Amino acid sequence: MQIDSKDLERFELGGILGEGADLEVFAATDTQTGASVVVKRPHPTLLERGQHRAVERRTAEAIGIKDRLGEGLPHVAQMLAYTAQESHAGYFGDGIDERYTVLVDARAVGVPLVGSALDGIKRHPIGLPQNLFALHPVNAHPEKGAFTIAGEILAVAEAFHSQGVVLLDLRPQNIFFDPSTACINVIDVGNITEAREATGRHAALDMHDFYLELLKWYVPSVAPPQDAAAYAEPHGMDSVTQFNGDLDLLSRGFAANVSSDGGNEARTMLERIRSRSYSGVGDFRTDLDKLMSSLSDEYQGHAGTPLAEVWQEAAGLMAAPYWSQFLFSPEDMAPFLVQ
Repeated sequence: MQIDSKDLERFELGGILGEGADLEVFAATDTQTGASVVVKRPHPTLLERGQHRAVERRTAEAIGIKDRLGEGLPHVAQMLAYTAQESHAGYFGDGIDERYTVLVDARAVGVPLVGSALDGIKRHPIGLPQNLFALHPVNAHPEKGAFTIAGEILAVAEAFHSQGVVLLDLRPQNIFFDPSTACINVIDVGNITEAREATGRHAALDMHDFYLELLKWYVPSVAPPQDAAAYAEPHGMDSVTQFNGDLDLLSRGFAANVSSDGGNEARTMLERIRSRSYSGVGDFRTDLDKLMSSLSDEYQGHAGTPLAEVWQEAAGLMAAPYWSQFLFSPEDMAPFLVQ
C-alpha cells in the first residue's frame, strides 16, 4: 500500500542492516504489530549527489510488478508499504531534502547465502550458507531434500518474466535461506531488464542470460571442499558475468569436478544457453530438474565419508556470533545435523 512520509513513523528505525551501491537498508519494528520489518531507501551518497534517478526507476518498476503479481509472486519478501517520491528528512533525521521513495518490506527469516563484501574483508565466514545449502548440500533437508534452491530462484525469475522482463544480477547476497524450513526469501530482485535482440552494438539479452547466472551461483561446478574453512569462501563473486567467458569456465568446471551424468547434463545445458535455444522457462526447468536429480544422487554417495565429516564441521560454524544479526538461531540448523 502507498503511504505518506508521516506514516513512516509507525516503523521505528533500528540499526543499518546493510548497504550497497544503490540502497541503504534499516532494521525496523512495526509499532502497531510488533513485527520485524526492513526500511529501504536510495543510498545517501546518491541522494546527496542527486544521482538516484536510476534507482527510483528500478524501484517504481519493481513496485508495479509486485502489485500486479500479488500472491502469485513466490519466494519474495512481502512488500508492506511504499511512499511517494517526497522528502523524508524528518524520518531519517539527516537533512537530505531530495525527493525519493521509501520501501517497507517484511524482514526475511534466515541468513543470506552470501554476506556482505565488507564483512568478507573483516574475515567473517560470509560464504557458508551458499556452500552448505546451495552448492554442496552433503547433508540434505529431511523433508525437502537437496539442491532445491536453484529451482525456487527460477520460479521467481519466471514470475517476473511473465510480466515481460528479465531478472539479472540476482546474487546470493539477495537470497536469504531459512535452514529450519529449507525455503528461500528474495530480499532484492536485482536488475529488472527488458529483453533485446542482438544488434551491431549490443549482444542479445534474454532469459538465457539469467540461466547462466543461475548455474554460475547456485549449481556446483566445483568439487565439495576438503576442509571446513573452505566452506566460508563465497563462490563466483569475483567477477561481472561475461556470457561466453563464463560459459567456457563453467563447462571446464563441470567436466573436471562433476560425475559423468551430471557433468554431461550441465555441459549440454550450457551449450543450449550459448545458442539461446531454450524455447521457454519450462524447457529449461526440465533440464534443470534432471541435473538436480543427478547431483542429488551423486551427493548421497558422500554419506559416511570424510566429505560428510567436513560438511558437519563447516555447519558448526553457523553458530558463530556473526550470524546472530539475522533472524536466525543455531537451533535452526537442527534438520541438517547428524545427532
